Amino acid sequence: MIAEAERLLRDEERGWAELRAVLGRIPTDRVEEPGVTDEGWSAKDVMFHVGAWLAEAARQLERIRAGTYVVEGDRVEERNRAWYALSRTLDLPTVRVELASSRVIAHEALAGLVEVTPEAREWFEESAALHYAEHLPDLVRWLGA
Repeated sequence: MIAEAERLLRDEERGWAELRAVLGRIPTDRVEEPGVTDEGWSAKDVMFHVGAWLAEAARQLERIRAGTYVVEGDRVEERNRAWYALSRTLDLPTVRVELASSRVIAHEALAGLVEVTPEAREWFEESAALHYAEHLPDLVRWLGA
């Protein structure tokens, strides 16, 4: 495996361990309680959101590998709104499976690259380790409230 991919996976693993530790402290009866974010997301919504971005990263990494990657317009907020609406319709077991499986396919997509391009690095980091770190403070704050 490429040294850069190994570094990205190590960083992701550390961030994942932190995220899992915090998620593991959330009582099941609070998982759908709103208030984790200013927009009113629950912990379940955050889990689905993170999983959705991991799945999107995997899709984009596959495009990079295949040579079909094109830069799309900035649709972050549009995607976040759509994924939030979808997360509200899903049960907790489904969200947990989606999060775990999205992580696996993102790992596989990164490992399948011959070269970690700047675009690939950005997709993986922004959807994994950096993304986990972005949501951890909100989860910790909400959990302590």
